[in-house]
Amino acid sequence: MNEYSEALELVSNKIMELRAVTPSKQFDKDRLAEVEINKFYYEGRAVDRIMIVLRASGCEHYGKTGGCSMCSHFNGTVQGGKITDQNYINQWNSVIDGSCLEVPISNFSLDNYPVVCLYNLGSLLNPKEVSVNAIKHIFTDLNKFKGIEKVIIESRAEYVDKNILNVIKQCYSGLVEVGIGVESTNDTIRELCHHKGLQDLEIVKKAVDILHDFNYKALAYVNFKPCFLTEQEAIDDAIKTSIDCYNMGFDAVSIEPTSLQEYSLVSYLNSAGQYRVPWLWSLQKIVSGVYEGMHAQKLDIRLGGYFEEEVLSGSQGEGFAERNEIFPFETSSNCSKCSGKFIENIKLFNITNDIEVLYNIEKCETCYEQWENACSIKDERSICKRIFDILGK
Repeated sequence: MNEYSEALELVSNKIMELRAVTPSKQFDKDRLAEVEINKFYYEGRAVDRIMIVLRASGCEHYGKTGGCSMCSHFNGTVQGGKITDQNYINQWNSVIDGSCLEVPISNFSLDNYPVVCLYNLGSLLNPKEVSVNAIKHIFTDLNKFKGIEKVIIESRAEYVDKNILNVIKQCYSGLVEVGIGVESTNDTIRELCHHKGLQDLEIVKKAVDILHDFNYKALAYVNFKPCFLTEQEAIDDAIKTSIDCYNMGFDAVSIEPTSLQEYSLVSYLNSAGQYRVPWLWSLQKIVSGVYEGMHAQKLDIRLGGYFEEEVLSGSQGEGFAERNEIFPFETSSNCSKCSGKFIENIKLFNITNDIEVLYNIEKCETCYEQWENACSIKDERSICKRIFDILGK
Protein backbone atom coordinates (compact mmCIF):
# COMPACT_ATOMS: atom_id res chain seq x y z
CA MET A 1 0.00 0.00 0.00
CA ASN A 2 1.43 3.38 -1.02
CA GLU A 3 1.50 6.56 1.09
CA TYR A 4 -1.63 8.02 -0.52
CA SER A 5 -3.66 4.85 0.01
CA GLU A 6 -2.55 4.61 3.64
CA ALA A 7 -3.56 8.22 4.28
CA LEU A 8 -6.94 7.73 2.61
CA GLU A 9 -7.54 4.62 4.70
CA LEU A 10 -6.80 6.54 7.90
CA VAL A 11 -9.28 9.26 6.92
CA SER A 12 -11.93 6.73 5.89
CA ASN A 13 -11.53 4.70 9.07
CA LYS A 14 -11.82 7.76 11.32
CA ILE A 15 -14.96 8.93 9.50
CA MET A 16 -16.55 5.49 9.83
CA GLU A 17 -15.59 5.43 13.50
CA LEU A 18 -17.40 8.72 14.02
CA ARG A 19 -20.43 7.55 12.06
CA ALA A 20 -20.62 4.42 14.21
CA VAL A 21 -21.23 6.48 17.36
CA THR A 22 -23.72 8.88 15.75
CA PRO A 23 -27.01 8.58 17.65
CA SER A 24 -29.90 7.20 15.66
CA LYS A 25 -32.85 9.60 15.56
CA GLN A 26 -36.50 9.05 14.76
CA PHE A 27 -38.27 11.51 12.49
CA ASP A 28 -41.78 11.95 11.19
CA LYS A 29 -41.43 10.79 7.60
CA ASP A 30 -44.38 12.91 6.51
CA ARG A 31 -42.83 16.19 7.65
CA LEU A 32 -40.13 18.22 5.94
CA ALA A 33 -36.67 18.48 7.45
CA GLU A 34 -36.51 22.25 6.98
CA VAL A 35 -38.04 25.30 5.35
CA GLU A 36 -36.26 28.63 5.05
CA ILE A 37 -37.27 31.87 3.38
CA ASN A 38 -34.75 34.59 2.56
CA LYS A 39 -33.56 36.96 -0.15
CA PHE A 40 -31.57 35.81 -3.17
CA TYR A 41 -29.87 37.58 -6.08
CA TYR A 42 -31.39 36.62 -9.40
CA GLU A 43 -31.43 38.35 -12.79
CA GLY A 44 -30.11 41.61 -11.41
CA ARG A 45 -32.49 41.91 -8.48
CA ALA A 46 -33.12 40.64 -4.98
CA VAL A 47 -36.01 38.16 -4.92
CA ASP A 48 -37.68 36.02 -2.29
CA ARG A 49 -36.35 32.48 -2.16
CA ILE A 50 -37.85 29.49 -0.40
CA MET A 51 -35.61 26.57 0.51
CA ILE A 52 -37.38 23.25 1.03
CA VAL A 53 -35.47 20.32 2.52
CA LEU A 54 -37.14 16.95 2.19
CA ARG A 55 -36.87 14.48 5.04
CA ALA A 56 -35.08 11.78 3.06
CA SER A 57 -33.02 8.63 3.48
CA GLY A 58 -29.73 10.45 3.04
CA CYS A 59 -26.72 10.55 0.77
CA GLU A 60 -25.67 7.26 -0.83
CA HIS A 61 -22.02 8.30 -0.48
CA TYR A 62 -22.54 8.48 3.27
CA GLY A 63 -24.24 5.09 3.35
CA LYS A 64 -21.37 3.42 1.51
CA THR A 65 -18.27 5.23 2.74
CA GLY A 66 -19.25 7.47 5.65
CA GLY A 67 -19.52 10.50 3.38
CA CYS A 68 -17.55 13.74 3.21
CA SER A 69 -15.27 14.96 5.99
CA MET A 70 -17.11 18.25 6.59
CA CYS A 71 -20.68 17.00 6.32
CA SER A 72 -23.08 15.68 8.94
CA HIS A 73 -26.33 16.32 7.11
CA PHE A 74 -27.08 12.66 7.78
CA ASN A 75 -28.03 13.88 11.27
CA GLY A 76 -31.29 14.99 9.68
CA THR A 77 -32.00 11.92 7.57
CA VAL A 78 -33.92 8.73 8.23
CA GLN A 79 -31.15 6.21 8.70
CA GLY A 80 -31.94 2.60 8.01
CA GLY A 81 -35.55 3.39 7.12
CA LYS A 82 -37.39 3.76 3.86
CA ILE A 83 -39.08 6.94 2.73
CA THR A 84 -42.03 5.90 0.56
CA ASP A 85 -43.43 7.79 -2.40
CA GLN A 86 -46.43 8.65 -0.24
CA ASN A 87 -44.15 10.08 2.46
CA TYR A 88 -42.57 12.39 -0.10
CA ILE A 89 -45.96 13.36 -1.48
CA ASN A 90 -47.24 14.13 2.02
CA GLN A 91 -44.18 16.26 2.71
CA TRP A 92 -44.62 18.10 -0.55
CA ASN A 93 -48.34 18.64 0.00
CA SER A 94 -47.47 20.42 3.25
CA VAL A 95 -45.59 22.95 1.11
CA ILE A 96 -48.48 23.43 -1.27
CA ASP A 97 -50.98 24.13 1.51
CA GLY A 98 -48.49 26.04 3.70
CA SER A 99 -48.89 23.74 6.69
CA CYS A 100 -45.10 23.17 6.71
CA LEU A 101 -44.61 26.64 8.19
CA GLU A 102 -44.54 26.89 11.96
CA VAL A 103 -44.85 30.65 11.55
CA PRO A 104 -47.90 31.07 9.27
CA ILE A 105 -47.72 33.42 6.29
CA SER A 106 -50.94 34.92 4.99
CA ASN A 107 -51.78 34.01 1.38
CA PHE A 108 -48.78 31.67 1.24
CA SER A 109 -48.12 30.38 -2.27
CA LEU A 110 -45.08 29.19 -4.18
CA ASP A 111 -46.04 31.76 -6.81
CA ASN A 112 -44.59 34.36 -4.43
CA TYR A 113 -41.09 32.86 -4.64
CA PRO A 114 -39.24 33.34 -7.95
CA VAL A 115 -36.49 30.98 -6.74
CA VAL A 116 -37.30 27.62 -5.17
CA CYS A 117 -34.54 25.46 -3.71
CA LEU A 118 -35.47 21.80 -3.34
CA TYR A 119 -32.99 19.67 -1.40
CA ASN A 120 -32.89 16.23 0.19
CA LEU A 121 -29.59 16.32 2.13
CA GLY A 122 -28.15 14.23 -0.66
CA SER A 123 -28.60 13.92 -4.43
CA LEU A 124 -32.08 14.68 -5.69
CA LEU A 125 -31.17 13.10 -9.03
CA ASN A 126 -30.26 9.74 -7.46
CA PRO A 127 -33.34 7.47 -7.80
CA LYS A 128 -32.08 5.44 -4.82
CA GLU A 129 -32.48 8.53 -2.63
CA VAL A 130 -35.63 10.09 -4.11
CA SER A 131 -37.78 7.92 -6.35
CA VAL A 132 -38.67 8.83 -9.92
CA ASN A 133 -42.36 8.79 -9.00
CA ALA A 134 -41.76 11.36 -6.26
CA ILE A 135 -39.75 13.52 -8.66
CA LYS A 136 -42.57 13.38 -11.21
CA HIS A 137 -45.17 14.38 -8.62
CA ILE A 138 -43.16 17.30 -7.26
CA PHE A 139 -42.08 18.77 -10.60
CA THR A 140 -45.55 18.38 -12.08
CA ASP A 141 -46.81 20.47 -9.17
CA LEU A 142 -44.00 23.01 -9.58
CA ASN A 143 -45.03 23.52 -13.19
CA LYS A 144 -48.39 24.90 -12.03
CA PHE A 145 -46.76 27.92 -10.36
CA LYS A 146 -45.90 30.47 -13.03
CA GLY A 147 -44.36 32.82 -10.47
CA ILE A 148 -41.41 30.44 -10.09
CA GLU A 149 -38.52 31.46 -12.33
CA LYS A 150 -35.88 28.97 -11.26
CA VAL A 151 -35.71 25.73 -9.28
CA ILE A 152 -32.36 24.87 -7.69
CA ILE A 153 -31.58 21.28 -6.75
CA GLU A 154 -28.42 19.44 -5.69
CA SER A 155 -26.76 16.26 -6.89
CA ARG A 156 -23.42 14.53 -7.00
CA ALA A 157 -22.01 14.69 -10.52
CA GLU A 158 -22.37 10.98 -11.24
CA TYR A 159 -26.15 11.14 -10.92
CA VAL A 160 -26.57 13.92 -13.50
CA ASP A 161 -28.07 11.57 -16.04
CA LYS A 162 -30.09 12.22 -19.20
CA ASN A 163 -32.82 9.78 -18.17
CA ILE A 164 -33.71 11.51 -14.90
CA LEU A 165 -33.36 14.96 -16.49
CA ASN A 166 -35.77 13.86 -19.22
CA VAL A 167 -38.26 12.95 -16.50
CA ILE A 168 -37.98 16.45 -15.04
CA LYS A 169 -38.13 18.10 -18.48
CA GLN A 170 -41.36 16.28 -19.30
CA CYS A 171 -42.97 17.51 -16.07
CA TYR A 172 -41.51 20.98 -15.66
CA SER A 173 -41.05 23.62 -18.35
CA GLY A 174 -39.04 26.13 -16.30
CA LEU A 175 -35.36 26.67 -15.60
CA VAL A 176 -33.51 24.22 -13.37
CA GLU A 177 -30.11 24.82 -11.79
CA VAL A 178 -28.20 21.85 -10.40
CA GLY A 179 -25.65 22.40 -7.65
CA ILE A 180 -22.75 19.94 -7.82
CA GLY A 181 -20.23 19.47 -5.03
CA VAL A 182 -16.85 19.84 -6.72
CA GLU A 183 -15.12 20.99 -3.48
CA SER A 184 -11.64 21.04 -5.03
CA THR A 185 -10.16 20.39 -8.46
CA ASN A 186 -6.96 19.20 -6.78
CA ASP A 187 -7.32 15.42 -6.68
CA THR A 188 -5.31 14.96 -3.48
CA ILE A 189 -7.17 17.67 -1.58
CA ARG A 190 -10.56 16.50 -2.86
CA GLU A 191 -10.03 12.90 -1.83
CA LEU A 192 -7.85 13.13 1.29
CA CYS A 193 -9.16 16.37 2.80
CA HIS A 194 -12.78 16.32 1.62
CA HIS A 195 -13.17 12.54 1.31
CA LYS A 196 -15.34 13.22 -1.71
CA GLY A 197 -15.11 9.84 -3.40
CA LEU A 198 -14.86 11.48 -6.81
CA GLN A 199 -11.71 10.19 -8.45
CA ASP A 200 -12.21 11.58 -11.96
CA LEU A 201 -13.07 15.21 -12.74
CA GLU A 202 -14.22 14.12 -16.20
CA ILE A 203 -17.42 12.99 -14.46
CA VAL A 204 -17.96 16.61 -13.42
CA LYS A 205 -17.24 17.98 -16.89
CA LYS A 206 -19.66 15.47 -18.41
CA ALA A 207 -22.36 16.50 -15.92
CA VAL A 208 -21.97 20.18 -16.89
CA ASP A 209 -22.26 19.32 -20.58
CA ILE A 210 -25.40 17.23 -20.00
CA LEU A 211 -27.04 20.04 -18.03
CA HIS A 212 -26.30 22.52 -20.80
CA ASP A 213 -27.77 20.11 -23.36
CA PHE A 214 -31.04 20.49 -21.43
CA ASN A 215 -30.59 24.29 -21.22
CA TYR A 216 -30.19 23.92 -17.47
CA LYS A 217 -27.66 25.78 -15.32
CA ALA A 218 -24.68 24.22 -13.53
CA LEU A 219 -23.65 25.52 -10.09
CA ALA A 220 -20.36 24.44 -8.52
CA TYR A 221 -20.03 24.13 -4.75
CA VAL A 222 -16.48 24.82 -3.57
CA ASN A 223 -15.93 23.85 0.05
CA PHE A 224 -13.52 26.35 1.60
CA LYS A 225 -11.02 25.08 4.15
CA PRO A 226 -11.31 21.35 4.54
CA CYS A 227 -9.28 19.59 7.19
CA PHE A 228 -5.47 19.26 6.96
CA LEU A 229 -4.93 22.58 5.09
CA THR A 230 -3.56 25.85 6.41
CA GLU A 231 -5.67 28.99 5.98
CA GLN A 232 -3.58 30.24 3.06
CA GLU A 233 -3.51 26.84 1.35
CA ALA A 234 -7.30 26.71 1.64
CA ILE A 235 -7.64 30.22 0.19
CA ASP A 236 -5.38 29.37 -2.75
CA ASP A 237 -7.23 26.13 -3.44
CA ALA A 238 -10.65 27.81 -3.30
CA ILE A 239 -9.50 30.46 -5.79
CA LYS A 240 -7.98 27.94 -8.20
CA THR A 241 -10.94 25.56 -7.92
CA SER A 242 -13.44 28.35 -8.59
CA ILE A 243 -11.52 29.47 -11.67
CA ASP A 244 -11.24 25.86 -12.87
CA CYS A 245 -15.00 25.44 -12.45
CA TYR A 246 -15.81 28.52 -14.53
CA ASN A 247 -13.40 27.27 -17.18
CA MET A 248 -15.14 23.88 -17.11
CA GLY A 249 -18.35 25.64 -18.06
CA PHE A 250 -20.10 26.11 -14.73
CA ASP A 251 -22.50 29.03 -14.81
CA ALA A 252 -22.05 29.93 -11.14
CA VAL A 253 -19.81 29.11 -8.19
CA SER A 254 -20.80 29.06 -4.55
CA ILE A 255 -17.97 29.27 -2.00
CA GLU A 256 -19.02 27.17 1.00
CA PRO A 257 -16.96 27.91 4.14
CA THR A 258 -16.69 24.86 6.36
CA SER A 259 -18.85 24.87 9.48
CA LEU A 260 -18.91 22.39 12.33
CA GLN A 261 -21.65 19.78 12.53
CA GLU A 262 -21.80 17.07 15.14
CA TYR A 263 -20.00 13.79 14.34
CA SER A 264 -18.13 15.16 11.31
CA LEU A 265 -14.39 14.70 10.87
CA VAL A 266 -13.72 18.45 10.96
CA SER A 267 -15.68 18.69 14.21
CA TYR A 268 -13.59 15.87 15.70
CA LEU A 269 -10.35 17.56 14.62
CA ASN A 270 -11.56 20.88 16.00
CA SER A 271 -12.19 19.32 19.40
CA ALA A 272 -8.68 17.84 19.24
CA GLY A 273 -7.16 21.27 18.56
CA GLN A 274 -6.27 20.35 14.98
CA TYR A 275 -8.74 22.53 13.09
CA ARG A 276 -10.19 26.04 13.15
CA VAL A 277 -13.20 27.13 11.11
CA PRO A 278 -12.20 29.49 8.29
CA TRP A 279 -11.83 33.19 8.90
CA LEU A 280 -14.45 35.45 7.34
CA TRP A 281 -11.63 37.77 6.23
CA SER A 282 -10.49 35.01 3.89
CA LEU A 283 -13.68 35.31 1.85
CA GLN A 284 -12.61 38.79 0.72
CA LYS A 285 -9.36 37.34 -0.53
CA ILE A 286 -11.06 34.45 -2.33
CA VAL A 287 -13.63 36.56 -4.17
CA SER A 288 -10.96 39.08 -5.15
CA GLY A 289 -8.66 36.28 -6.34
CA VAL A 290 -11.37 34.68 -8.47
CA TYR A 291 -12.24 37.97 -10.14
CA GLU A 292 -8.58 38.69 -10.86
CA GLY A 293 -7.99 35.18 -12.17
CA MET A 294 -11.01 35.30 -14.46
CA HIS A 295 -10.25 38.87 -15.65
CA ALA A 296 -13.98 39.42 -15.28
CA GLN A 297 -16.17 42.41 -14.63
CA LYS A 298 -19.10 40.35 -13.35
CA LEU A 299 -19.40 36.76 -12.18
CA ASP A 300 -22.22 34.75 -10.68
CA ILE A 301 -20.38 33.97 -7.45
CA ARG A 302 -22.14 33.24 -4.17
CA LEU A 303 -21.10 32.84 -0.57
CA GLY A 304 -22.95 29.84 0.79
CA GLY A 305 -22.98 28.03 4.08
CA TYR A 306 -24.76 29.04 7.25
CA PHE A 307 -24.66 32.64 8.37
CA GLU A 308 -27.37 32.80 11.02
CA GLU A 309 -30.13 32.76 8.41
CA GLU A 310 -33.70 33.31 9.50
CA VAL A 311 -35.40 29.97 9.88
CA LEU A 312 -39.16 29.95 9.65
CA SER A 313 -39.63 26.34 10.67
CA GLY A 314 -38.18 25.08 13.92
CA SER A 315 -36.59 21.70 14.35
CA GLN A 316 -38.57 18.58 13.70
CA GLY A 317 -35.85 16.46 15.26
CA GLU A 318 -35.63 15.10 18.76
CA GLY A 319 -33.82 17.11 21.42
CA PHE A 320 -33.46 20.34 19.46
CA ALA A 321 -35.92 22.92 20.68
CA GLU A 322 -34.35 25.91 18.96
CA ARG A 323 -31.75 24.68 16.47
CA ASN A 324 -32.47 22.31 13.62
CA GLU A 325 -30.50 19.07 13.69
CA ILE A 326 -28.92 19.83 10.30
CA PHE A 327 -27.56 23.17 11.48
CA PRO A 328 -23.91 23.56 12.53
CA PHE A 329 -22.94 24.55 16.04
CA GLU A 330 -20.07 26.76 14.85
CA THR A 331 -19.63 28.67 11.61
CA SER A 332 -16.96 30.77 9.90
CA SER A 333 -15.95 33.63 12.14
CA ASN A 334 -13.62 36.49 12.94
CA CYS A 335 -13.78 37.96 16.43
CA SER A 336 -16.91 38.78 18.39
CA LYS A 337 -16.43 42.47 17.63
CA CYS A 338 -16.63 42.26 13.83
CA SER A 339 -18.20 38.90 12.86
CA GLY A 340 -21.77 40.20 13.04
CA LYS A 341 -21.08 43.14 10.73
CA PHE A 342 -19.15 40.94 8.32
CA ILE A 343 -22.04 38.47 8.14
CA GLU A 344 -24.44 41.32 7.36
CA ASN A 345 -22.16 42.31 4.48
CA ILE A 346 -22.08 38.71 3.22
CA LYS A 347 -25.87 38.64 3.20
CA LEU A 348 -25.91 41.96 1.35
CA PHE A 349 -23.40 40.65 -1.19
CA ASN A 350 -25.60 37.60 -1.77
CA ILE A 351 -28.59 39.76 -2.70
CA THR A 352 -26.69 42.39 -4.72
CA ASN A 353 -23.70 40.55 -6.24
CA ASP A 354 -21.79 43.77 -5.59
CA ILE A 355 -18.22 42.89 -4.67
CA GLU A 356 -17.63 46.38 -3.27
CA VAL A 357 -19.85 45.31 -0.37
CA LEU A 358 -17.14 42.83 0.61
CA TYR A 359 -14.21 45.10 -0.12
CA ASN A 360 -15.57 48.02 1.90
CA ILE A 361 -15.27 46.33 5.28
CA GLU A 362 -12.96 48.16 7.64
CA LYS A 363 -10.05 46.22 9.07
CA CYS A 364 -10.80 45.17 12.61
CA GLU A 365 -8.21 46.35 15.12
CA THR A 366 -8.93 43.31 17.26
CA CYS A 367 -8.53 40.43 14.80
CA TYR A 368 -7.38 41.50 11.32
CA GLU A 369 -3.74 41.09 12.30
CA GLN A 370 -4.51 37.70 13.81
CA TRP A 371 -5.97 36.63 10.47
CA GLU A 372 -2.89 37.89 8.63
CA ASN A 373 -0.73 35.88 11.04
CA ALA A 374 -2.88 32.81 10.43
CA CYS A 375 -2.38 33.23 6.68
CA SER A 376 1.39 33.41 7.15
CA ILE A 377 1.55 29.97 8.79
CA LYS A 378 3.21 27.40 6.56
CA ASP A 379 3.29 23.62 6.84
CA GLU A 380 6.12 21.98 4.92
CA ARG A 381 4.71 18.49 5.45
CA SER A 382 2.86 16.72 2.67
CA ILE A 383 -0.88 16.23 3.21
CA CYS A 384 -0.24 12.50 3.65
CA LYS A 385 2.33 13.22 6.38
CA ARG A 386 -0.10 15.55 8.16
CA ILE A 387 -2.73 12.82 8.14
CA PHE A 388 -0.23 10.27 9.49
CA ASP A 389 0.78 12.67 12.27
CA ILE A 390 -2.78 13.61 13.25
CA LEU A 391 -4.76 10.41 12.71
CA GLY A 392 -2.05 7.78 12.80
CA LYS A 393 -1.44 7.97 16.53
